[in-house]
Amino acid sequence: MKYVLEERIGNPDLFCGRDEEMSLLLAWATRIPKKISKSHALLGRRKSGKTAIMQRLFNILWNKNGPVVPFYFEVLDQDMWLLEFAKSYFCTFLSQFFSFVLREPLPLNNQHWRWYQLVDMANKYGNQKILSEIEGFEYYFKNESATEAIHLSFGAPANF
Repeated sequence: MKYVLEERIGNPDLFCGRDEEMSLLLAWATRIPKKISKSHALLGRRKSGKTAIMQRLFNILWNKNGPVVPFYFEVLDQDMWLLEFAKSYFCTFLSQFFSFVLREPLPLNNQHWRWYQLVDMANKYGNQKILSEIEGFEYYFKNESATEAIHLSFGAPANF
């Protein structure tokens, strides 16, 4: 298996003891294309393995190359301007989307690609709707239209 999203746990062989949780999440993921999966919340104390489970789920779904496009976004505990948050979210989604559809490993340390690289990948992928969304986001960002940028970026996973 390729580990395109670097797992925080370190050596992937250290991931163990989560068979039941992974089975439930994989079954949940198989129902997504049929639109019969409900939203789930993963709750647990700090350092209980929530991040490790979600990163492993991302890597499993990426390697399956099936109808479900994995997306992992970590909200950090830091102050951030809303427009910058929207850009971080959108760039992370675009990076993971293009990684999946173009079968390109993600950059190191789970960073997203730079804006010009994402535009190049969008052109390579050749979907006019996606190119239009990217142009729209760039317009909103440059004009500091935070509300529109948030709506566009948060809607991208469903729209793509």
